[in-house]
Amino acid sequence: MTAPSNGPAASSGMADSPAINLIQIPPEQDPRLIDGAGTQRQRLAQLSPVLRAALVLERYPELRALPNCDWHRLSLQASFSVLFGESARHCAHLELAALAGILASAGISAAYVQILGIEVRHVLDLLQQRFVWEAWGRDTNLMRTLVERIGKYAAAVNVYQGNYGERLSLEDQAQVGHLLLPPLPNQFRQRFVPAAERRIEVRRNRKAKTDVVSECAMAILALMLARYPSMERFIHWYRLQIERIEAGELSVPARLVYEDEQLDLPSQPGPDTVSVEELRWRTTSVHLELTIWRPLEFSQRRTDARIQHAVPGTKEWELAVKARSKLQGRVKARIHKEPHAYFVEAHPTQAMPWFMGPVGDWFARSAHTPGRSKLRLTGEPATRMVDWARPTAS
Repeated sequence: MTAPSNGPAASSGMADSPAINLIQIPPEQDPRLIDGAGTQRQRLAQLSPVLRAALVLERYPELRALPNCDWHRLSLQASFSVLFGESARHCAHLELAALAGILASAGISAAYVQILGIEVRHVLDLLQQRFVWEAWGRDTNLMRTLVERIGKYAAAVNVYQGNYGERLSLEDQAQVGHLLLPPLPNQFRQRFVPAAERRIEVRRNRKAKTDVVSECAMAILALMLARYPSMERFIHWYRLQIERIEAGELSVPARLVYEDEQLDLPSQPGPDTVSVEELRWRTTSVHLELTIWRPLEFSQRRTDARIQHAVPGTKEWELAVKARSKLQGRVKARIHKEPHAYFVEAHPTQAMPWFMGPVGDWFARSAHTPGRSKLRLTGEPATRMVDWARPTAS
């Protein structure tokens, strides 16, 4: 089919665009001169919307007959699809290109235009095999799988393309009708598409997931509440050790061992193999080894260890010596002169209490060198440093 010449071009919003045979694109930027979707897309992205629109109308001159279509609004993705992509290779490439222009002119977002194009092409592929809407719709099993796709087809063709057609005069409708995709017949979705069943199924699945999440949330909340007493017991034990230190019963640094039991939920089997109702509490043993230091003593020991392990004259050794000098200048700092401040060094074990994880994460975030403060269960520097002042009664 040949397109009318100048009149429709003006009504399509392209009167001021370059003539089709006068498109001037440098060869190194012309996407028509190369193969390969990636390179074609890159070159197309370098062109202005005016040139991209001109390329579309060069490929499909019949589209110039569509009145009130602003082809400059075609997105990069839509232009690529109708020129080189899936729509260009489809048997209904002309109608799909017209639909892309109608959707773009209606102000539909590029992302939604892409989704609609995918679903419309899928429905058209299926229609090729059936040809008759009625016979196609009577396949109930097929209709159950196409609820979403047919909904997108109706949105693109019946709604957006339909609204466009209603604004055309009778003369224009007769002239461009062959460029438009066939809409769904009246009441087709109500008669054949089980949309209500699909909504109920989606709602049921969502409710099932929500119920699982709610049950898991309740189990996690119950676990948190059950674990609080173990944390309170450790705080009580720690305060007793501080009292022993200040009473002279323990010398600093004090290497201590804390043992207790805490409630937990089984990690196996997981939630995929057991219901929440079947979960049973279990008791796990806790073993924590720690050393209580005064801040200055710990800082001095750490600095001396850095100097001892560094090779004299190296940059690492110079940094360690400089750190010791700075430490001597900070002896009068508040944390070092505070008589009731203590530094706790936790030595990792396989049975750490649950609250040491959050404590270590907090310290890693607040430390000056976060990467060095994180707990590791293997390796020489695997210690957890926590700066705790003397606890006060809550």
